Formats: sequence, C-alpha cells, structure tokens
Amino acid sequence: MQFNWSRLLACLTLGLSVACAGVAMHPALAQQTQTKYIEVEGADEEDTKPAKGEKEAVDPAAPVPDAPGKKLPGPPADPFLDILDPRTYRLKIIHKIEAVDGPCDNVMVIGPIPMDWPEQKVKLLSEKMTEEGKATEQVFRGQAAMLKFQINAIPKGGSAYIERLYEITRYRTQFKMPPSELKYAKRAPSELRDQLAGPAPGMETKHPKMQELHQELSKEELAAWNQVKNYWSWTRDNVKFQNGDYRGALFAIENKCGDCEEMSALFVGLCRLSNIPARTVWVEGHDYPEFYLTDKKGAGHWIPAQVVGPPWFGEIIEYRPIFQKGDRFYDPFQKTYVRYVPHTVKANGSAPKLTVKHDIIADSDINGPSYNNPK
Repeated sequence: MQFNWSRLLACLTLGLSVACAGVAMHPALAQQTQTKYIEVEGADEEDTKPAKGEKEAVDPAAPVPDAPGKKLPGPPADPFLDILDPRTYRLKIIHKIEAVDGPCDNVMVIGPIPMDWPEQKVKLLSEKMTEEGKATEQVFRGQAAMLKFQINAIPKGGSAYIERLYEITRYRTQFKMPPSELKYAKRAPSELRDQLAGPAPGMETKHPKMQELHQELSKEELAAWNQVKNYWSWTRDNVKFQNGDYRGALFAIENKCGDCEEMSALFVGLCRLSNIPARTVWVEGHDYPEFYLTDKKGAGHWIPAQVVGPPWFGEIIEYRPIFQKGDRFYDPFQKTYVRYVPHTVKANGSAPKLTVKHDIIADSDINGPSYNNPK
C-alpha cells in the first residue's frame, strides 16, 4: 500500500509525565489520546537541524529510504495464520528526562519499543539523542523488546532526551486451520515459560472464585477449540465494559465489569487453569489475548481473540503497534514483577522527571475496530 506523505497526516499523540522513578506507563492512558490533523510542511529550517552529537533525523513526510534500517528479531511466521491488508505508518517515540529539583547522575531510562512479529514489521529509520547519551536494546525472545537509555549526569534545570522514528507495517490476521484439527498442547511453548514461572499481576488464578468459575465452565466433552471459545463467550457475555485502572481478573468476576485489561486477564487466567497456554497482547491503548493450541503433527499455533468489541475469535483486525506479548515482566528498578514492560527512570541524586511521548503518523485511521470504534 503506497502512502502519500505530503497529504494531511493523522497524528495520535500520547504524552506522559512521570515525576519519580519506578512508575510504569499504563496502556489505558492511551484511551485519552486525541486525534488531530497536521501538515508536515513549512517547518522552520532552524528547528530541523540536528544539534551537536545528534544523528540526522528523517523527515516524517519524506519517502522511506532504500537502505534497510535496524531491525529487532521476532518469531517465525505461522503458515496457517494469514496476514492480510497491510497498513504502513510511522511511530515516533520520545523520552525526555529533566533534572527539575536538583542535579542527578547515573541516569537510566527503560521502556518498551516495537519489534517484529508475524503481523508486524518494524524498521528503525532514525535516532537522535543528547550528546554523551548511550542507547542499547534488550530482546525478551517471543515477548517484547526494551530500550535502555543512559547518560552520566544532568545538571539542575537541564534535560536529556532520545527520539526514535520507526516505520511500522501492521496486518490484520486470520487463523485458517479447521478447528477439528487442533488439540491441547502437551507443554507450553518456550517463549511463554518465563511468563508462567510465577503469578502474573492481577490474574489471581489461585483465588477460589477464579477456580470455581473455571470448574463451572470446563467441560470434558469439549474439544480444545470449543473449550477455549467457551471461556471467551462467558467473558464477553458476562463482563460489562467499564473503563478504568487495572483491577484484575477477580474484579471482573466479582463485579461483572471491567475494561480490556480485566477481560483479557480473566480469559487468559481461565485458559491457563486448563493448561492452555495463553497471553496478553499490548498494543497502543488496548489489550487483547492470544491462546495456543497444537495441530495433529504437534506444531504449535498462537491464535488471536477479541474479548471487547467485535466478536473476533481466531482473527483480529488491529493496526496499532504491538509493544509486548505477555503479562509478567521483571522491573529491575522496583525489583518486582509487573504486568507491562517497565517504563521508568532511575538516577542518583535528585529524582528526575520523565516525559514519554508516542506520535503515530499515518495518512489513514489505524485505530482498528474496538470498543470505541466497533465498525
């Protein structure tokens, strides 16, 4: 699909200020995002020149360069998962650190960045950062990728930043193997073992009410596909959508309400209680689950579902960037496990202020059908 980047561009902007270390970005914040239209013309020449120590930026309105950008490795494609109708756009991620109350040193910022998946192709187009800054990446195989940005010192009143521009190509997906050919997996896939090594925050699979519901919904006569669909149907039919902070699967059971996070946690938890591997997929401002079954040859398949909005089971129409697949990640600053890849800052001296901004630059609406856009 060819885009004309000189057209009006739809920019979805997410800004977040974190005043102290150890505060993670919550994806529900992206639901506050406002859509606006801008033209990428008439930029001040003075503003477009990189400062000393910065790498040359790529103009978001310019054609994609022929030379391939840096890519992070992802899992192999599934021949039975159709990837269809690609949409290509650009994602700008900015981290800004400010020493507001006093100087700080040994500053480190960590946060999720997009990586390749069968339904997502990512290319790093440009990187700009404060002189003396250092950026590295860490890939959690089959789970997520994380940026680490370090700078030695920031004086009081000073700031540092890193800005990255990515090209994202996203696809809608549809699983095409007949359900009758699928069965329960004998073991969890290797990419999920870290996720299953301990309890996922807010999944509460050991709570009696969770186990009671699982027992009620589990039917020995159901084939694997139909058993998973039974969990999916109950979640959709009995939990009313109500936006809010993450409250966990137990909240959804007790109050019969929750948003995409509670509903995904409930569905994933019910699957795991049946030893069906499942995980949460975080895209910008939304969560949805995937479950894992094997075919008659023993090959495993990750299959998407939508627990909020359109009744997609075995398919998903979603174009927003994927930031992680999983629901249990270690935060090295708080020294605990959290639901999302940590998005935090740590430093010696005064606590710095971290501002994170995501700009999605596209010439069409990439907000696929969801609870806010059901058509």
